[in-house]
Amino acid sequence: MDDKILQSVVEITRHRDLDSFEYSLVATMAELVPVTEISILKIIDESKPDNLDVAVGLIVMTDEHGEKSYAWADGSQFIVVDEEINHCLQSTSMSTHHGSDGYIRLLYPVTSEGRIIGVIDIRSNQDVRDCLTLIEGFLKIYNNYIIIFNESECDKLTGLYNRRTFDNKLQRLFHAQTLLKQQFLASGQITERRKKDPDASVWLVIFDIDRFKRVNDEYGHVFGDEVILTISQILKDCFRNSDIKFRIGGEEFVIILEPATLEKATELLEKFRNAIADHRFSQVGAVTISIGFAKITDRDYPPVILECADKALYYAKEHGRNCVYNYEALLEAGELTPPKKGGVVDIF
Repeated sequence: MDDKILQSVVEITRHRDLDSFEYSLVATMAELVPVTEISILKIIDESKPDNLDVAVGLIVMTDEHGEKSYAWADGSQFIVVDEEINHCLQSTSMSTHHGSDGYIRLLYPVTSEGRIIGVIDIRSNQDVRDCLTLIEGFLKIYNNYIIIFNESECDKLTGLYNRRTFDNKLQRLFHAQTLLKQQFLASGQITERRKKDPDASVWLVIFDIDRFKRVNDEYGHVFGDEVILTISQILKDCFRNSDIKFRIGGEEFVIILEPATLEKATELLEKFRNAIADHRFSQVGAVTISIGFAKITDRDYPPVILECADKALYYAKEHGRNCVYNYEALLEAGELTPPKKGGVVDIF
């Protein structure tokens, strides 16, 4: 058993991105501990921790011969915080709950730099007291690795995902967000999520700071960094945690926007653009951004969608800056041409 645990730790810790690490962790715990279900639940919006994203979920089924089979949660799902999860979040400590159906539920808080960012939810129809030390050991490894991955996957200045993460995860994020759209349209669990609509799509958004070189040249990099930090904070305030945000260059940013109609997406982006334009930065004064965005579809490859959003961004740059343009709308109006087959954009 000890050799098996050691090999499991080796397998888990070989991963170099958080998504793969979490899947490996859950699979390993399901193999070593008699669980029926295990999930990593993450807070979507820190200001309203009522809804949790099932980042990774695994159901374990055992047949009459004792053979196990596994079923992964298909893409992102969202649940409402129940009383037991809320108790775990509030107490910031492990809690055990016994259900009337005979199931045992273990809840462990997930922390990062002193903040509660989620919960690990473990359910079993067996006595798992002998496994508590093992479970807690794996979860300590998990909490430690979250810090390591945050340092390698996030931009040090803003805390947003960095370019390396963008490059490594784009294909996976496109797939996950497409599945999210399907579940978003089918699920009625979360009443506060953006209104369901059959025309809702996932969007790739690219924006950058207008004339940012002038800010650095005239005021210096210290005030340039302050502008980037402030815009990043406004970005976080204007969008949900489930809208995935990246800083991909000096003044360039990307958002994977969760399912919304074209009208709603435009409204959200215009609100964000106005929030930047209305803000007064110390020393620098007024700063604006230009935004281009394109629909993520099952038929396109990520580089193609990147090229489409990038074309819309440069159209905004060439038509006055401080504006928002959608690629599909520009295409329909005859203002842009479709990307050439096999074309790849370099937005860096």
